[in-house]
Amino acid sequence: MKRVLIKNGILVDKHNDLHQVKKDILCEDGLITDIQDVINDENAQVIDAEGLYVSAGMIDIHMHNRLREAVMDVDKLGVYRGVTAMIECGSAAVDEAYKFAAEAKAAKTKYYALLSGHSEHGFSKDMADMDVEKINPTHYLECFDRYPDIFLGIKVACSNTITNDQGYALVKKAKSIAKERCLPVTVHVGTFPPDPCGLVEFLEAGDVITHTYHGKEVSLFQKDGTPKRSFVRARNRGVLFDVGHGSASFCYPVAARAFHKGFTPDLISTDIRLSNINGPAYSLAIVMSKCMAMGMSLMDVVDCVTYRAAKTYHLDMLGEIKIGKSADFTFFDIKEVNLELEDCYYNLQKVSQCIVPEKVVVSGGGESELYQCTEGYSKA
Repeated sequence: MKRVLIKNGILVDKHNDLHQVKKDILCEDGLITDIQDVINDENAQVIDAEGLYVSAGMIDIHMHNRLREAVMDVDKLGVYRGVTAMIECGSAAVDEAYKFAAEAKAAKTKYYALLSGHSEHGFSKDMADMDVEKINPTHYLECFDRYPDIFLGIKVACSNTITNDQGYALVKKAKSIAKERCLPVTVHVGTFPPDPCGLVEFLEAGDVITHTYHGKEVSLFQKDGTPKRSFVRARNRGVLFDVGHGSASFCYPVAARAFHKGFTPDLISTDIRLSNINGPAYSLAIVMSKCMAMGMSLMDVVDCVTYRAAKTYHLDMLGEIKIGKSADFTFFDIKEVNLELEDCYYNLQKVSQCIVPEKVVVSGGGESELYQCTEGYSKA
């Protein structure tokens, strides 16, 4: 479709003051060209969004489809779950960059990656190979330069079970490389050591801590939910905090106490993979619904997965319903439900409203394509 008219949608874009207002959107050659209360265009293909919310295309900044598990059809994690763009978060390796680039270009979903900061082999080979001294910055920089529209930064997973005693050194190395191209570093905090209070001191404005609300032994928060001083300082200097739900990294009691103290996330992501796709992560929409159940507004959870996600990883054409931006959209309903959804520690949260994507539009190369969402909503 080259010319598309979206009619009757309830637009959700906090950054552009579209606070659940009903408007039409005209798109041409893959870009938004007009937004008005009513638009009529006989030459456009009409998508009727009556009764649905319309946001900029949702972006899952933290997912995995290239770990030791079997590789799925990436679009089952993306467009068919209401997500128009995804970031493979650290499981893409420098030495297989060309292979990932080919996969990204073949996907219906916009598919990006953060390079593994553990080794040039990523997670795809024996992690016993990991040695910070073997990481050649030139190889990373060449990869960023060859594929600037695919590789968006570096990820380091700092848990004792992964990085052993090299966590601090790996983050420092990743920072030194990423700064050469003004790209962000994402740091996974998990099993102690290393101490997340020490790791965050290496991070600067635009870098990301993921798994913010995990329930492991060394938390980012005091027992009452007050963030530790190192994380208050980090947020004040512009470090961003991501949910990163996963299989073992989201704890309702930790999140509830932190939310009560005002430490809500800047970013919301799933850390979805084959092992948690049927619970407890399910989909980006389900993780967003969990955050709403704990007190975040619809406007804020959508902002976390659209505008904030795009800005964090320099996806400048994405994340906004604005003239001149890419015509990527997620169409969703909000269902009244009576659910108890689990976290990663067998705690349950009552959920009365659930975000349920119905369809997405993904644009590129002057064309826009419509996909129906068919995956990931057994809970809703």
